[in-house]
Amino acid sequence: MSGGMRQRLRWWIFPGVNLHTRLRYRRLPAYFLPASEVASRRVLDAGSGNGMLGYQAWRRGSRVVGVSFKAREVRICRELFNGHLGIAESELSFVEGNLYDLPFPEGSFDEIICSEVLEHLRDDVRVCASFRRLLKPGGVLHLCAPNADHPYNAGFPLDVEERGGHVRAGYSLGGCRALLEPLGFEIVASAGLGGPVRQGFNRRIKEVQERCGAAAGLPLFLLSLPFLLLESERREQEMPFSIYVKAL
Repeated sequence: MSGGMRQRLRWWIFPGVNLHTRLRYRRLPAYFLPASEVASRRVLDAGSGNGMLGYQAWRRGSRVVGVSFKAREVRICRELFNGHLGIAESELSFVEGNLYDLPFPEGSFDEIICSEVLEHLRDDVRVCASFRRLLKPGGVLHLCAPNADHPYNAGFPLDVEERGGHVRAGYSLGGCRALLEPLGFEIVASAGLGGPVRQGFNRRIKEVQERCGAAAGLPLFLLSLPFLLLESERREQEMPFSIYVKAL
């Protein structure tokens, strides 16, 4: 497959067949600052992964820097967003880096996005203290992580050596408050993401992909779409898969 065809296919299925990832891609940007609120707004996507939330922030008029410690993720994001989509690196860039040692001056950013990252890091207090230092006065932190109270997350094997897996089950809303408020953050909004129907399908998609390869999950992904429309917001909030907080 040619490079151009690979990028077109990647964009067609973007941000992938993981149903929780797709939900975050659709729902979290509603909490980002409106384009008219801050001129030349700067955003840090801390642990940028496939770049989807940094891209959503860019679409709302921000200049975005995505940081990942994985060179492969940085390369793929550059190929897709800067290469295939032609977005200037001065507007949306991706760099390799470590969240324990972010090389930016104090007060560099209006917003910081950190989605599904902190559960991989032992010293979450150190990282969030760094976020506070990097935010301008009145800046916003968007934090999303697995819900520690969800049975799947609570039983997930932990990576005690901090080699890329989960070092903790995640965070409850109370856990987010206990982490952020002593550092000077104020949580002003929160939400639960992902109900039982979504998780049921997503778990099976991952199992099929692990056995048969990434493409094998596509039929089950397509099958899941009409069922997801039937999942009520009430059921989603009863035991959400992930917790999101917006903190000033």
